[in-house]
Amino acid sequence: MANTFAPFGLVPFGHRDGSPPTMGMSKYTMNSSYATNVFTGDLVAFSSAIAGIVERYSTAATEPPCGVFQGCEYYNSQVGRVVWSPYFPASAGSSSPVTAYVIDDPEMTFLVQSSSAAVVGSSNTGMLISITTGTGNALTGRSGAYAETITSLSSGILRIWDSYANFGPPGANGTDTTVASQMLIVQPSGWVRNTVTVTGITS
Repeated sequence: MANTFAPFGLVPFGHRDGSPPTMGMSKYTMNSSYATNVFTGDLVAFSSAIAGIVERYSTAATEPPCGVFQGCEYYNSQVGRVVWSPYFPASAGSSSPVTAYVIDDPEMTFLVQSSSAAVVGSSNTGMLISITTGTGNALTGRSGAYAETITSLSSGILRIWDSYANFGPPGANGTDTTVASQMLIVQPSGWVRNTVTVTGITS
């Protein structure tokens, strides 16, 4: 069955020591006036302009990723109290700092969908891959990020660890390894808590 391209960002899959994917989360600070939405499953990185502040990571970023955004708390002036949200709404409308929850454990693995433009097979295991921000969903708060087409096999911010086809039920979306938009299990490479970027295999 052909895979359906429906990216959802990075979803915690499991810890490499066998622990469940419910650990390795830290608090970071965002600027409430930041004018970009940040969704659950998006990568975030320290701002190059404001010390100590995280923003949504992009391929043009000068700083490495800190981790994967998992929601935030901020003072909502419309309701007069602190609220929790699965995504950061651009320019949240408060002068108070925003608390962002981020999975920054370099030993965590994540599930992510690959691009609709190329097949990423088992022979790509161990290679590095980058990510495209995509379009998030303000209704669900879910990211639309997806793994890039592999063009530079020895560089990227994610290491391909395995194919979801080895874990998911037969016929599940993304488990067809012969076509594009495969679901991948990936691990951080060169993130803030794992600052050494490991060169991926090239063949």
